[in-house]
Amino acid sequence: MFSNPYSIPSTPSRLAFTRNPIIIESSHTSGDQPLTGYPFSIIMDGLTVYNGRFNYPYSINVADIVNAYIKYLPQPDEVEPISFGPLILIENESEVLCRDVAVVFNGEYDQEFAFIALPGGVSKQNFKRLWPSTDIFNVRFLAYDTNCFLTTRTAGWRVIMKESELYPLYYINDAPDDVFSFVEKVTGKSWTIDRLSPGIYALDIEALRSHFFEASGVLANNFDIYHRGLFACRLVIEQADPARERYRLKFRNSLGVFEIIEITGEMSITPEWEGADEAIFKRYDPVTDDYYSQRDRIERKQSISIQTGVKRPDEVRFLMDMLGSDEVYLLDLGALPVRVIPSAEEFTYKQRPEAPQSFSLTLELADTETNILQEIIDGSEAKKPRVFSKQFSKQFN
Repeated sequence: MFSNPYSIPSTPSRLAFTRNPIIIESSHTSGDQPLTGYPFSIIMDGLTVYNGRFNYPYSINVADIVNAYIKYLPQPDEVEPISFGPLILIENESEVLCRDVAVVFNGEYDQEFAFIALPGGVSKQNFKRLWPSTDIFNVRFLAYDTNCFLTTRTAGWRVIMKESELYPLYYINDAPDDVFSFVEKVTGKSWTIDRLSPGIYALDIEALRSHFFEASGVLANNFDIYHRGLFACRLVIEQADPARERYRLKFRNSLGVFEIIEITGEMSITPEWEGADEAIFKRYDPVTDDYYSQRDRIERKQSISIQTGVKRPDEVRFLMDMLGSDEVYLLDLGALPVRVIPSAEEFTYKQRPEAPQSFSLTLELADTETNILQEIIDGSEAKKPRVFSKQFSKQFN
């Protein structure tokens, strides 16, 4: 699926994250070169998004330009519901190929380089370890015997998440007739999904658990996952700790897809009306021949202070990924997700803590409001509710 005759040496998988360097270079030299340089173009999905000039030899990092135009992967509820067992098709092969980027050089030596761009990136530390002989896709995300999911919970072979943090896990399939097998550890029963075409999928963990519950009556929490007959990883679902208050933050991780992290501390909400004094003005009253104070409606913004609850060392990095995310939603505050901007004034942690660690977060609501009223979801709030469900006749309501 990702084969291309015009590959970039630094992306041997033909895939590239847009928040990591995508360097295109040539060691060709030329004696007489035009003063204005030769032209080159960056083409995405058949459209030219950038035109530039170059001279030999050249070394150009196109990552920032591509990142400005690339689209994030859709969420599972944003795509047509096509499922293969617990696997949801997020983008088929043709949709993935729409992410193709071509960099065309028209110089003394005409050259074209192409790759498939995905939003996201790995840390500089990991990028430098892999570059230039291989990349993160060949090492992990396209390999059959590794944890291939686009998650930042762990870099290991065990994916551990709480029941309150369940969300589909994304993975990339670059081969035809792909095969996944899921083995439930308590009963030993398995579920095999084969003949998967190339594309990007998401593992629906709720659907996976539901299948084994219906088959054996066991609410499964521990699965071994095999990819093309090779052990890939183990998925472990933990019981959420008891808490008086529990909220979830849904955020776009460093690899460009959404995940969920829970926070279990007490929440306090602080509304603020900035500029209230500056909004006051004087209006003339002809009856009293004097001036009285008046103001226009002012904007309200809100910030939320909350403790994360106890976090293990392996959860701290996941929490830090959330704090750096460009898209975060607070769930469970109301009926609908609320977009927030998270921050932490003091974030000091121990790699080997001797006592439980909790952290203080501030969540600033992204939207300010001038009109304050109760939350309206779909209009049904203003209707008298039925006593029983619609299956009962009017006499019972």
